[in-house]
Amino acid sequence: MKTKFRYGKSTKITGWGCQFDSLTELKYAISIMDEYEFLRERVVICYDPATRMPTNHLKSNYRYYIPDFLIRHRQTREAFLVEIKPRAFEGQPQLALRKEIAGNYIRCKKYDWKYKVVFDDAIVLSTEQLEDFQDCCKLKTKADLGNWFEQYSRKQDRSMPSLFNGTSDNRKVQFVMFGTVQQVFNF
Repeated sequence: MKTKFRYGKSTKITGWGCQFDSLTELKYAISIMDEYEFLRERVVICYDPATRMPTNHLKSNYRYYIPDFLIRHRQTREAFLVEIKPRAFEGQPQLALRKEIAGNYIRCKKYDWKYKVVFDDAIVLSTEQLEDFQDCCKLKTKADLGNWFEQYSRKQDRSMPSLFNGTSDNRKVQFVMFGTVQQVFNF
């Protein structure tokens, strides 16, 4: 029988317009950013704990679940609702519950997403990404971390750059959520 998983102290890091609850989440973002657009904790799933079915709003006897990322591949447009966990969390009942709740939500909303759990030991970085990540892990102050995020963003020379550099955040949200981008006209 597995023992209940307990988290250690978390390191919150702010960068790229979002907050990461751990270095593992930052590591995951670095690993996908060459091919995916991502939203961090933008999807809030309100659900009835008795039925595990989603609801459109939070009532007193309802609960909510917020997956870590919603990502969409820039070329294939395949989308995933992603939960990041330490490998030691594997097999915990809470993970099966989250999978069921997310699956119900995706089906009810008729989204083209898939749900997946990514364990910390499955996050792979290139040699250069790993060096950059290790440099980030050594930083102690918010100012130093802010500088690291800014420098890392400038350093990126991706073959498939972000579709949304210098554009409205709403267009990025629309792409990641639905896989489409409508032209926005400002009159």
